[in-house]
Amino acid sequence: MQKVFHTKQFKAGNSAAVRIPANMAFPHHTNLIVRRKGNQIIVEPKEETLERIPALLAAIGQSHSKERPEFVEVERKW
Repeated sequence: MQKVFHTKQFKAGNSAAVRIPANMAFPHHTNLIVRRKGNQIIVEPKEETLERIPALLAAIGQSHSKERPEFVEVERKW
C-alpha cells in the first residue's frame, strides 16, 4: 500500500518547495533527481553509477602509502 501525504507548495527563496514527513523522507544527504512527467513531479534517489570511480580512486590514492607490505606465509595445520 502506498503512503499518501497531503501538503501545499510554498516558496523557499526563489524555489518552489514542499514539506516531506520524516517517515517518508530519504536518508540525510541522499542525492536526488527531480523530474516532471505530465502533471507529476517525481523525486527519486540518484542511482550510483561508475562515473564516480575515478574520483574515488583519486581520493584513495591521496591517502594510500603506496608501499606494499611483504607477504608472510604462515604454515597451516590442515
